[in-house]
Amino acid sequence: MAEKKITAGAAKKPAQKKISVAKKPKKKFYVPNSTGKRRMKSVKPRWRKPRGVDNKKRIRKAWFGACPKVGNKNPENVRGMHPLGLPEILVNNVAELEGADGVLVRIASGVGKKKKAEIVAKAKEMNLRILNVGVKK
Repeated sequence: MAEKKITAGAAKKPAQKKISVAKKPKKKFYVPNSTGKRRMKSVKPRWRKPRGVDNKKRIRKAWFGACPKVGNKNPENVRGMHPLGLPEILVNNVAELEGADGVLVRIASGVGKKKKAEIVAKAKEMNLRILNVGVKK
C-alpha cells in the first residue's frame, strides 16, 4: 500500500462554518371548525387564539387539536438559520454586503434589475452564495 503524504501547501482552506440544522417539523394549528367535512366557510384555516369562556380548545381538550406552546420552538442555535446551515441576510443594496462573511444572501423583492445585477456581481466577488439570483444578462 502506498501512503499519501500531505504537504503544508496542499492543505485545504477551511470552508464556511456550517451548523447542522435539525429543525423540528412544523405543526399546523387551526381555528376550531375551520377544517373538516362540516367546516365554516367564513373561518379560514389559520391559527387564532381561542378566547371564548366555554371554548374547548382554550381549556385544552385533547380531541379539539393542538395549540402552540413554548415547547414547539426550535433550539436557539438553529432558530432563523437556513436549512443549508448558515445564517441568512436580506440585502437591499451593495453597501449592505459590507462585512458579510459566512452568510447566505437573499436579495429583497423590491430591488430592481439593475441594482440586483450589481449585488450579484459584488457577492460573486466576495464568494457569497445568493439564494434568489434570477438575473439574466
